[in-house]
Amino acid sequence: MSPERVPTGIPEFDAVLRGGLIKSRIHLLEGRPGTGKTTIGMRFLISETDQDLVRLYISLSESAEELHATAASHGWSLDGVLLFNPELFSPQEYGEQTIMLPSDAELSRLIGTIAGEVERTGAKLVVIDSMAEIRLLAHNSSHYRRQVISLRERLTRAGATVLLLDDLTSVEHEFELQSAVHGAITLEQRERSYGSVRRVMKVVKLRGADYQSGWHDFAIQRSEILVFPSLIAEEHHRDYERSTLDSGVEGLDQMMGGGLLSGTSTMIIGTSGAGKTTLALQYALAAVRAGGKAAYFVLDEAEITLKSRMIERFGVGEGEGEGEGEGEGGAQPQDLLISRINPSRISAGAFIWQVRRRVEDDNVRVVVIDSINSYLDLIKEERTLLLQMNELFSYLANMGVIAVVVGAHSHTLDTSREPDALSIITDNVISLSSDVAHGRIRKNICVLKKRHSAHSHDVREFILTEDGFTVGDTVTDA
Repeated sequence: MSPERVPTGIPEFDAVLRGGLIKSRIHLLEGRPGTGKTTIGMRFLISETDQDLVRLYISLSESAEELHATAASHGWSLDGVLLFNPELFSPQEYGEQTIMLPSDAELSRLIGTIAGEVERTGAKLVVIDSMAEIRLLAHNSSHYRRQVISLRERLTRAGATVLLLDDLTSVEHEFELQSAVHGAITLEQRERSYGSVRRVMKVVKLRGADYQSGWHDFAIQRSEILVFPSLIAEEHHRDYERSTLDSGVEGLDQMMGGGLLSGTSTMIIGTSGAGKTTLALQYALAAVRAGGKAAYFVLDEAEITLKSRMIERFGVGEGEGEGEGEGEGGAQPQDLLISRINPSRISAGAFIWQVRRRVEDDNVRVVVIDSINSYLDLIKEERTLLLQMNELFSYLANMGVIAVVVGAHSHTLDTSREPDALSIITDNVISLSSDVAHGRIRKNICVLKKRHSAHSHDVREFILTEDGFTVGDTVTDA
């Protein structure tokens, strides 16, 4: 029988915890200063759970005024939350003394004061911020651990669900808390060579309960905390009819041996300026013209630039974006969902989450990522491109979505290096290239791979036109 859970007020965090914190148990939320512990603690207390529960915030380092200011900075209110600021040192015992060695009695008194306040108020949701202040009163780690265990036992008997906040400032974790609590969550901030800091969290333990292991990206916004659970493809399935998506360009569909099959992945590779984005847009607009939706994630250029390509090459008018009718070819751009992604300001987990929202909330048929080179920059610190993309492709396959990724390279395909190595796990590979013929630059197209059907092995001319592109004759002098 699984234990009863208490929601944290952060839905995706609850998903990682498989339902929330364990009721009437003590949990540790640890991380260096600035990682978001206080913010998460406040969100836990003001969540939309049973408002009849008594909520108590015990602060050893900030005044009530400072806590209200912090909450207000997020657009929150602490109305209904009890605030308690116990004294670290007893004035009766120490008077005006400012230099002293904290005694065992002083730490015991503080622990008793905290537990007594929880028992007196009947609080069922409690945050204690922070354990670093309590640790300062301990002579050694064994003394500290005994007092923490004593606190744990009293709060558990009181039926309180507790978050202990700890800033990890002890030397070499001499005063670690993980083994003394029922659950432990670690927060980290990871600096990148350029761009915003990356916030991640990990559930270290949740005694007697299930949870999703591994690191998960999260972000703190003004009014909410967003957690992006790492993707597990096997947990996501939906029924769908297998169908094919033709590009609408006869020569290309002939080379491909038909359209793209639902749930498959296609990589479009080529040199800069070869026409990769134009080709990817063709498939996205084909899905829209067939009555579906497509999500286009732009990592390399401005959204306005992509829209101008649509206007210039595909006859898509600006008015269609507001649902004012159809342009040439019957396209309905309101169903082409374009998202501009800034690789320096977003984490890999947040990006994957955006893809999931397009699939699960908007029910798109096609997902385009342009380009995989920029996505590689986004996750370069991890060196896990193949693992992450394999999981993403598996997820999209389970959901019946066609994936199209654009990748730039300047040499012959080299599967030992990224991003070319991605071609190993994609179902289809289309290559665009250019050469010089009769004194002009000529663009060429060929199909290197198609898993689910036969395809042409010819190299044919790729001709950009005012209406998009056409596929010309076989190149005989390439």
